[in-house]
Amino acid sequence: MKTFSWSSLVLTALLIISTYASAQPLFEVERESFCKGVQDREPMNSFSNVAEIRKGEDVFLWMEIKGGERALTMLEAKGQMSIYHAWASEKGVTDIIDIGITKQKWLELANAMRNQFREQGFFTWRTYSAKRNFKEGRWYVSVLDANKKPVHKVGPGTEAFRPELVIRFIP
Repeated sequence: MKTFSWSSLVLTALLIISTYASAQPLFEVERESFCKGVQDREPMNSFSNVAEIRKGEDVFLWMEIKGGERALTMLEAKGQMSIYHAWASEKGVTDIIDIGITKQKWLELANAMRNQFREQGFFTWRTYSAKRNFKEGRWYVSVLDANKKPVHKVGPGTEAFRPELVIRFIP
């Protein structure tokens, strides 16, 4: 009969837990919108697939993220959580913008986020980035986590979430 030591049993359990935790996403995108502006934490004047704008106008990518236990653990440990929007065209990435939860925001919202997590098993956070000085054509935004790994949209599928928009200039 084979016997196991407590230490090997604990080590095995920790390995299983860490493997499970790393497979869970830090957060997912619940909703998103390319838009002309953001008011009261909601998108205003959303675009569908094409943004007809004047040269020099801003385009926003607004989104609501859904954070799970890993995100809350990171916030508890670090007091912040970076989330990046990497704006790019066919010529490559032009801007990488940190739109995450800052230390100040965490201090303001920690209790509300903890309570939402306790009640629902997740918390939500709304954020956005803005870009101007476009060239006409197809643009996309890669949404990246704190480790600059692509994230997913809530729902089935495992491919990286990367919303796209065509920019056209109007006089």
